[in-house]
Amino acid sequence: MRVSSFALAGLFVSAATLSAVQVSLSPSAPETFTANAQVKSGNGTAAATIEIHIQRYTPDFDRKSVETALKSGGYPAFLTALRKAPDVGYVASGENKWTIRYARERAADKGRSIVIVTERPMFFVGGGRASAKPRAGYEVGVAQMQVDDVGLGSGTMAGAARVKPGADAGVQIDDYADEPIKLVTVSRKIK
Repeated sequence: MRVSSFALAGLFVSAATLSAVQVSLSPSAPETFTANAQVKSGNGTAAATIEIHIQRYTPDFDRKSVETALKSGGYPAFLTALRKAPDVGYVASGENKWTIRYARERAADKGRSIVIVTERPMFFVGGGRASAKPRAGYEVGVAQMQVDDVGLGSGTMAGAARVKPGADAGVQIDDYADEPIKLVTVSRKIK
């Protein structure tokens, strides 16, 4: 089982910090990104194009509800709070679409860090192996992108994950896959 806090320091940011950050960020939602997702597993390597559309970033009330639920009630409470949060966008790949219930942005060294959480898993990388671990409990998808001021960047994604309290960032991601999916050639679509 791979437990990681892969670049999720921005998943939960204090309200005071976030308010200051939101004022200085530009551009903001609605916005759409495309990325090439590269997957490595025991069965080989695959690539796909995904689209991440953020209609709006998660409002403070919903953010606090999700964060409090994780801290006080663990993963089960987190899932309940996440699924009650409003739809703020989607992730799409081919004919498949997954609803985003949590989307946050924060200032980074050279642009922005964006974290999204989907209400259900997107991909079970390695799930087709005879020795694959059970899928139960991996009930969300998580992606993190670093984008510059133009909207170009890279990131990582756990197509199927569990979110746990802990680690330096206050959050750990238990990724179903052996290693995170790499998001390369991330680019913000121009309207």
